[in-house]
Amino acid sequence: MVQGLLVVLGLAGIVYGGLGAVGTHNAKRMLAYSTLAQVGFILVAVGWGSRLALAAALVFAVNHSLIKAALLMLAGAVASRAPIKTAAFDVVTGLGKSLPLAGVLFFIGGLALVGIPPSNGFVSKMMLFRSGIEAEQFATMAAVALVSVLTLIYVVRAFQRIWWQPPAEGTKAKPEGDRLLAPALLIAAVLLLGLWPEPLVRLAEATASWLGDPEAYILAVLGG
Repeated sequence: MVQGLLVVLGLAGIVYGGLGAVGTHNAKRMLAYSTLAQVGFILVAVGWGSRLALAAALVFAVNHSLIKAALLMLAGAVASRAPIKTAAFDVVTGLGKSLPLAGVLFFIGGLALVGIPPSNGFVSKMMLFRSGIEAEQFATMAAVALVSVLTLIYVVRAFQRIWWQPPAEGTKAKPEGDRLLAPALLIAAVLLLGLWPEPLVRLAEATASWLGDPEAYILAVLGG
């Protein structure tokens, strides 16, 4: 009962967050809606309830926190160079042309959010679908895969608006703005955990096994 409710709530979050991200006209708000959608993936995995699914949820949560923190910092860096500090698309369109490094970092982070290798986002999605196959949740997996297309749509749209399209006539980026060191380090971690995910995966699997053993939990809490 509870597990089924979590799956339904997760699917609802994926759909609502994805549609909200596609429909908004502000890069930061887009990423906020995206977070709601990504939490939906985690709820689906928790609802499936197997040890592999719980491990997938933990890996997804860690990986997503790195990806989304980097993308929000990059959106903030672009907003800090706008004539008026805002991440609204009608203001920041084209401003990324003066920030090529931020564009490269956002592109990699966007691919990770979609789940493209060799990023950690790909590892998250693969574990999620492996756990779905193990649980024989094929209909739910199909729905998740279909709605995941929304992630690609809003990531590509944001990249095109900020780094591909020309800025409005007379609009110039400020010469100074937020630094890119922190998001660059996070994107490096995104790639590292995509190329070398084993330590995180092993830790998540061990944690999921511990969570699945109530006696161990009771012993850890109460002692004795």
